[in-house]
Amino acid sequence: MNRNEIIEKLTPIARQIFADEVMVLNDDLSAANVANWTSLSFMQFLTEIENQFGFKFKMMEILKLQNMGAVINAIENHTNA
Repeated sequence: MNRNEIIEKLTPIARQIFADEVMVLNDDLSAANVANWTSLSFMQFLTEIENQFGFKFKMMEILKLQNMGAVINAIENHTNA
């Protein structure tokens, strides 16, 4: 799965979890610039990603996911493994 396909599938998930119907995903999105990005909403986001993409994040991997770019890269790594 390429980056654009991931973003296309990830966008509605992010919009729902972060309650922002017009959110446009980019690498720099993070808790610093997304109002509803809390630790709880981020864990809900990751759980929904696991369900939709069919893999599980490892705890050490989750600790490194500081922005949307890192999340997209992690999905890309999992789906192309």
